[in-house]
Amino acid sequence: MADRRPQVSVIMASRNAAGHLPLAIGAVLAQTLTDLELIIVDDASEDDSWALICAAAATDPRIRARRRSHSSGPAIARNDALALARGDWIAICDSDDSQHPRRLELMLNAAGDLAADVVADDMILFSEQPMARGATILGQHAPKVARMLNLKDLVLSGVDPEGISHIGYLKPLIRLRFLSNLRYDPRLRIGEDHDLYLRLVLAGAKMWVLPMAAYLYRRHAASTSYRNVPQDLAAQIDVLDDLAKQAGNEDLATLAHVRRRALVRRHAQLELAWDVRAGHLMRALRHVVMRPDHLPWLASVLHNRMGLKMQAAASRLWRQPQYWRLGHSSNGAGDVTLPIDADGALDLSTAAAPVWARMCCEASRRPVEAKATDALGQSALWMVPAVRALAPEASDVANGTRALSSACAMAGLADRERVAVESSGHQQHSAGRDDTDG
Repeated sequence: MADRRPQVSVIMASRNAAGHLPLAIGAVLAQTLTDLELIIVDDASEDDSWALICAAAATDPRIRARRRSHSSGPAIARNDALALARGDWIAICDSDDSQHPRRLELMLNAAGDLAADVVADDMILFSEQPMARGATILGQHAPKVARMLNLKDLVLSGVDPEGISHIGYLKPLIRLRFLSNLRYDPRLRIGEDHDLYLRLVLAGAKMWVLPMAAYLYRRHAASTSYRNVPQDLAAQIDVLDDLAKQAGNEDLATLAHVRRRALVRRHAQLELAWDVRAGHLMRALRHVVMRPDHLPWLASVLHNRMGLKMQAAASRLWRQPQYWRLGHSSNGAGDVTLPIDADGALDLSTAAAPVWARMCCEASRRPVEAKATDALGQSALWMVPAVRALAPEASDVANGTRALSSACAMAGLADRERVAVESSGHQQHSAGRDDTDG
């Protein structure tokens, strides 16, 4: 591996993700595109993450790992991973997510067909906590055919109806040659992905969104993306202002003005929400008096949160276990009809995404035990990570943990000479990431 360049370098930043790492690592190692390396940078985790990473690296030479001496945020951790990458393409994956084993192969083939510099797919949400509904990140904006993004799509993403929602959440495949010296902005703790994609498109990258959804995005309270603070949005505004000034692009300047206004409004709304959460009711009241237009937004947020709590409470009361049989057959008790493409393989297209989203939602609301009856069923288990796979062979395929779990159990015995580990001791200041990931 050290003597040749892999096709793909998968970069993964990790911080206190011990509970989710086995699935994330297993999903990468299970890819049908085997010519890859997995670069994991541990951002000074305080749990068992590093032991898990070392144990995994001891079982597969494609894993290279590095540990930071202190936490500096996902942007800097990913930049460390990029500095180690040797592949022709860079794939970005999070340490708490998963993906279908065919994903990278399908994306790389599509990139070649489209002569693309960047390709991304939609993401299906899953959780161990009750979800209100099944959903994907792009939702109604998910393309039915491959779509090349333009500057307006990127700049107005998540802040204007003319933009495609949440582009910054996507985990693309990026041509390393085009990435060149572009890196994540260390000032951002949230929104660093969107900023990088925007700068790639400004540099002339052809960024395509594919009509497929094979990435599984985990929703949980500890996720960085769900811990937005006013300072994060302030950092995004500063970075956007700098980019608009430096680029010398009139179209960008016009669009950035629209985005900036939306971010400033969201910053004020977020300050109001934090005042309410912290019990600073008088300050919140003054805010509402000065900006009464923010009151409907706050009411909407509180209504949504109350709805989620009621959904969670109802799920706990009526969490009747379910049993699913996954495979080609669909005429027995518990059999689930699976979407299949024209070639007879599991359908990972945008058209099938609502099916997987509904199944992930169902698995979040009640215990689901699933048994794969054939290879198609084993493939389907990847698309519903929250289910408990019954058959040993299906469980191993779905969670990618057979070799990993045994290795992790011996984490303390891992031969450090065989583990591709590089230690980071240099100091960098912590900076940032956003819920306005575009």
